[in-house]
Amino acid sequence: MQPPHVPRYVSPRQAAEARARRRAILFWTAVAVPLFIAFVMFGYSDQAPAALRDAIAAIDGQFGYPLLSLLKLIVTR
Repeated sequence: MQPPHVPRYVSPRQAAEARARRRAILFWTAVAVPLFIAFVMFGYSDQAPAALRDAIAAIDGQFGYPLLSLLKLIVTR
């Protein structure tokens, strides 16, 4: 027979630190993903320098052009 499960004690300070860490991860995920998408969209635009356009296309091409497909889907609607 197994002993009963005793939950690990978490001090209020440790709980607050864990909450702050989760909030920071959530915040930076919510900020970084749209910023990255906006940067890539700019990289595919006519206003971007040629070197940036080439770099974005090369990086996107290594993954099978998922971002270019997303842009085409958005633009054609």
